[in-house]
Amino acid sequence: MPPARSHRIGALPSAILDRPRYTLLLFFGLTLLATFPLALSWRTSLPAGSGDLWQNYWNFWWWKKCLLEGLNPLHAPVLFHPGGTDLVFHTHSPFNQILAMPVNLLFGEAAAYNFCLVLALTLSGFGTYLLVRALTGSAAAGFIAGTVFAYFPQTVEQTLEHLNLFSVQFIPLSLFFLLKWSRSARTCDALAFGACFGLNALCSWHLGLKLALVAVPWAIWTAWRAGPQRPRALRDLAAAAALATLLALPFLAPMLALIGSGSEYYLKGAVNRGIDASYLFTPTYANPVGGPLVHGRFMSRAYQASGFVCYLGFLPTVLAWLALRRRTREALAWGLVFAAGLVLSLGAKLWWDGSLYNPFPLPFSALGWLPFLENLRVANRFLLLAGLALAVLAGYGWTALRHRPAWALPLAAAVILVEYSWMPFPTQQVDTSPLLAGVASRPGAVLDIPFHQRSRTVHNMVAQTVHGRPISGGYLSSYPPEIEERIRGEPALAQLAGNPEAAPALDIASLRQLGFRTVIIHKYRMQSYRESLQAAAGEVDLLERKRMLRLGGVPDDVVLSIRRQLDQEVGAAALEDDRLAIYFL
Repeated sequence: MPPARSHRIGALPSAILDRPRYTLLLFFGLTLLATFPLALSWRTSLPAGSGDLWQNYWNFWWWKKCLLEGLNPLHAPVLFHPGGTDLVFHTHSPFNQILAMPVNLLFGEAAAYNFCLVLALTLSGFGTYLLVRALTGSAAAGFIAGTVFAYFPQTVEQTLEHLNLFSVQFIPLSLFFLLKWSRSARTCDALAFGACFGLNALCSWHLGLKLALVAVPWAIWTAWRAGPQRPRALRDLAAAAALATLLALPFLAPMLALIGSGSEYYLKGAVNRGIDASYLFTPTYANPVGGPLVHGRFMSRAYQASGFVCYLGFLPTVLAWLALRRRTREALAWGLVFAAGLVLSLGAKLWWDGSLYNPFPLPFSALGWLPFLENLRVANRFLLLAGLALAVLAGYGWTALRHRPAWALPLAAAVILVEYSWMPFPTQQVDTSPLLAGVASRPGAVLDIPFHQRSRTVHNMVAQTVHGRPISGGYLSSYPPEIEERIRGEPALAQLAGNPEAAPALDIASLRQLGFRTVIIHKYRMQSYRESLQAAAGEVDLLERKRMLRLGGVPDDVVLSIRRQLDQEVGAAALEDDRLAIYFL
């Protein structure tokens, strides 16, 4: 007699999940599904971000240029011409830059970004699977937990903008090896923990600090409980710390040197971007099931930056509740991590459904007084710790279910994926003007109009990835003070910086003396251009609205005045299309 159908259904997941290499491939497939249709055009498309995404795109271009030309990636003579700028405190995500370099060289910057995206989500799921399987003894629980953490909505939202913030794969992997070491006392597991800790820091210094909040107390507690083996445990931890430091040192040492010399420009004030607690129960606007019901709420939300999406999910929350209900020591410990991450992600003040409640300051407001932790200035990013703890608790909750029919596991995973999904995943084509290639062979530097608008300057950096010439501005994570001083000290540049309300008088002779030989007018950043887009679009997608807002909106009369002066001084634009007007000085 053939086996029952339910047994056949149950045998397949078990056969896959009990073998880590098959589970890794399964998470790879789920990642391609969760980001569909990105894989169909992975060399020419990117997630539909509009700000820091393009800074990361430029980073890939810059690191490739440094490799091919023997330059130092921590100093950029091609930005803020003349003079260049240090990039010591700029967000590079060195791990991703180095690992993706072969992809970058062969297929380009977009492919490199997408490679890092797929790798991060795949390994995030796999690392959490390993951790929770080791904690619970259940491969199925590990798979549920990995699905929760890898495709957690805020992490997926970060893929639209922040290479450093979605690269969270080494957090669960670090904790997995820390758990193995706590059980085996083998030095190799401690070294694996240290290696993952260091690589996590090379993905993002912020992620390094967040991992330390969980891993350091766990490691100290493990060493303390070692009893007679405590000296050996401390030696293992010292070796792990040394390895982590050695991996991070090439990029950490220049930062420490600048800090030691008195530089403080890396310190930035706290950002009032705590999550709105009501959105913990609100599916993302791109969800195929719940999205249409909540789209209006997201259009009128408190702020537009990435990190606002914070949906916990119904099934993961129920499973976490089942785990906490059992009140085991392990579940309660992870419940504490969840609560701490959630409370810190609320920020200094409590928001609920767009309204501010502030009867007393929340714990996040105290971080500014703690050494190093004052750098964790964006409150919503603490939801990462809550998401990890939620995933682990969901795994514990799965093991708490008394009756698990064969079809329950694939159904539960499917429900979580549907709850969390962005479908279709928002993408955009990398689209630059073909005219920029005509600038590549020109001598001298490029003056972009507008040229120094902080985050909006990223458009000029994208153009630079095509023409390759030094440019007058740049969008950095942290700005050395000498940049602003240099711009203010050059009258020919100072009057053009930012978003001038009055039409400036161009000093062509001074611009030539400074080494500028090309002026690019970015016509799509004029106020009338943005207004025409908004009028034509009507009720648009949230990401499209963000893109429009970030175009800038320079007053038309300012741009037209600059164009008239250029026409008089050097003649009509040498190259022009609907987006750009390019003048050669």
